[in-house]
Amino acid sequence: MKNTLITFLIAIVSLNSFNLYAQSVELGGPLKTWTFPRIYSVDEDVTWYFDMTDSGFSEGTELYMWTWSPSEPDAGNWENSSDFAKLQYVGDNIYKTRINPLDYYRRANAGLTTSDVEGSAGFWMRLKTKTGDYQSGVFSMSWSVAELNDFKDNDESVQAYPEKFIMNEPLSLLFNIENLIFNGAKGGLLNVDFESLHFHSGLDNWSVLQEAQMWLPEVVEKTKLKHLGGNIYRMDLIPMDYYGVENDYQADNIAYLLTTHNPDWVGTSADALLKAAAATPYPDPVFSYFPQKICVLDILTLIRQYNEKTAGTLIYKISAGNLEFSGEMAGSRDKKQVSINLLEKITNSDNLTKISLIIENKDGMNVVNADIPLIPLSELE
Repeated sequence: MKNTLITFLIAIVSLNSFNLYAQSVELGGPLKTWTFPRIYSVDEDVTWYFDMTDSGFSEGTELYMWTWSPSEPDAGNWENSSDFAKLQYVGDNIYKTRINPLDYYRRANAGLTTSDVEGSAGFWMRLKTKTGDYQSGVFSMSWSVAELNDFKDNDESVQAYPEKFIMNEPLSLLFNIENLIFNGAKGGLLNVDFESLHFHSGLDNWSVLQEAQMWLPEVVEKTKLKHLGGNIYRMDLIPMDYYGVENDYQADNIAYLLTTHNPDWVGTSADALLKAAAATPYPDPVFSYFPQKICVLDILTLIRQYNEKTAGTLIYKISAGNLEFSGEMAGSRDKKQVSINLLEKITNSDNLTKISLIIENKDGMNVVNADIPLIPLSELE
């Protein structure tokens, strides 16, 4: 009788949950997810990122995390998500949350252990609006239990995740100092009493440096490896940010060595080289204008995308009959544009059938040379 009653109650709860979710509109899931650090333990702080581009949610919509594995922290609040489940909107359809997974899932199960989380099916969830009117598809968040356990169990001295780095994406390096060569000997650091281990490095064979300058506290902190326990250490970085280079810089490698702090440089690993992933070819420049059919009463927008690395500031020059005017096109390398009110610029438009456009780069070279047809005002009457 008791088992029958429990089964009945579970059926009622499941039915109510089904009816609740069925009233919600299901949209798409994230275009991609990622974490920083790239490799993390389930009991440490990590930032989860969600790219909701083309998911169906309006840009900037407030979204909340609804997760049920390894536990359900916000159970019972589908129609009014808790503040702790709210994601921060970063921009460009990207959301994030700073989270300690073990602490977060302990909200629903105080006795949850690291082993429980690692032995679960993973971090399964949806993203949703606060009231649950709209929900994403089901997905699991990236985790790195297998990578960490595999590294601890093998005889490798270092492993990069990913194996070849990308300049604007998270990179994690795992080190086992028992297997590393320090001061010319394998495991040469095991008997050294040091305070912390540091990443002394540079892009492209030491061309762009981030030295381990032990007399500068902020650099000591920046270059410091995280100790994961035992002989395992980890370095986390996004190369573009870490080395302070422009977003179009593409490195071929990171040269590095490890060294100690307190005492400084008493133990030093052998030089090593980490290769970059092949750069995605940058698209060829594309020029366009809007609207495609214009008259002298319109606002003309000039757009040039995927500009050359050395293009710099673009200058447009327009000739309209006897009139000439010019200006700068603002924006980034990916997209520079300007909007021009032709009515303000062109005072005598009788019989004008076109305007001539030249766009120059910072060196004065023409990158666009085109005639733009004009619709005669007589055709608009």
